[in-house]
Amino acid sequence: MRKIAPLAAAALLTFSASFAALAFDPGNTSRIKTLVDTGMQYYWSGGDVKKAETEVFKGITLHGRYDVVEKAFAEASTLAPERLDFRFAVASSQILQKNLAGARATYEDILARDPASFDAQAWLAALARIEGKADEAALTDQALAALDRARSDSYRQRFARAEAIMAERPNTEVPTVPGRVMIVALGYALAKDGTAEKPLLDRLDVALRAANANPTARIMVTGGQPQAGVTEGDVMTKWLVERGVDRDRILIEDKSKDTVGNVLNVANLLKRHTADAVILVTSSSHMRRARTLLEDAFRQYGIDAPILPVVALDAPSVEEAAKVSKDERMVIYRDLMRVSGLWAYPGIQQ
Repeated sequence: MRKIAPLAAAALLTFSASFAALAFDPGNTSRIKTLVDTGMQYYWSGGDVKKAETEVFKGITLHGRYDVVEKAFAEASTLAPERLDFRFAVASSQILQKNLAGARATYEDILARDPASFDAQAWLAALARIEGKADEAALTDQALAALDRARSDSYRQRFARAEAIMAERPNTEVPTVPGRVMIVALGYALAKDGTAEKPLLDRLDVALRAANANPTARIMVTGGQPQAGVTEGDVMTKWLVERGVDRDRILIEDKSKDTVGNVLNVANLLKRHTADAVILVTSSSHMRRARTLLEDAFRQYGIDAPILPVVALDAPSVEEAAKVSKDERMVIYRDLMRVSGLWAYPGIQQ
């Protein structure tokens, strides 16, 4: 068993004693439940911000749905300071609002309370890369390695894969691939009346070309957000069948609500419906994130099939599509951390 040095042990006892002084008051249980329920309601579907001001927070000025989420978990954290999952939820809400400085401060606060928190240190490593701070990234990598070298190596590898994907030029050419091929076409939110918007139609055009170029390939269509009683998967299947694709070639993944859910469910399905190669189809603005996440999910599921990306161009040119903004980097890393197993809202939403 690893021994703790006397000074370190004393510091740990002091920390534990001071932390225990902030013990949870059972009388706050009802209020905490209201706050958590409010936070997740506004995360998933939004709501009347002014109503939240008057009925839940009573006097706090709020500026948007994710501000409601942040304030809800911040107050819950104050009422139950030992619940570090609430602090992680605050940081996730700050990232959603592009407040990276605030998120960094929150993760540092978590580390002050729990110096062995690998998850908080990993998020700091991701933030350093989002902002292009190489020296800071190197320091956080060292801190991660000190906590768990094997896990640290896995995160450095996934970060390196993300950077390599972001550096690639978008591909618009449909490949012809031998062997067992799965074409994975990612969905896009439907219009309120349940019809396909232009980005989804553009992706379907590419998926159809891929299906025609690879006539023995199966096609997986994804997307489970319903509108007017239909999901993206339903609409995509109907569109392809109407254009001559055999219905028996098509698999539907319609359980996911977002890209993170998409890639995890796709990987789970591909574990059962094996393929020698996967042709991934989505918009050029979405491909870097989708491919980064799917590469990670494949490794988690032990799938070694190569991913061949083909984009539906949604930029004026390939050169424009190749540019990666800071906001896109943030979203890629944010969702990569979620796919890796670090929940955005621990115990509630991955």
